[in-house]
Amino acid sequence: MTTPNDDPPAGTPAPPAGARTRARPAGSALVTSQTAPYVTRPTRWTVFLRTFVPWQLWRFARINAKMFGIIFRDRARH
Repeated sequence: MTTPNDDPPAGTPAPPAGARTRARPAGSALVTSQTAPYVTRPTRWTVFLRTFVPWQLWRFARINAKMFGIIFRDRARH
């Protein structure tokens, strides 16, 4: 009996002889441009913001300030 993870998708070249392949857990799918052409790619600006450390630090500080405000307001009521 074969499972969907045994065979590569149609049109996928076979790995070279002796190459190691990583087994995928049952039920997972390898998402590529051929298997999911509808998946949008992030813009260059989005990738920049996701990898720009000062922006990440600002977001971290802002989210924590919001949490402190919520916690402070809740504790001030009790």
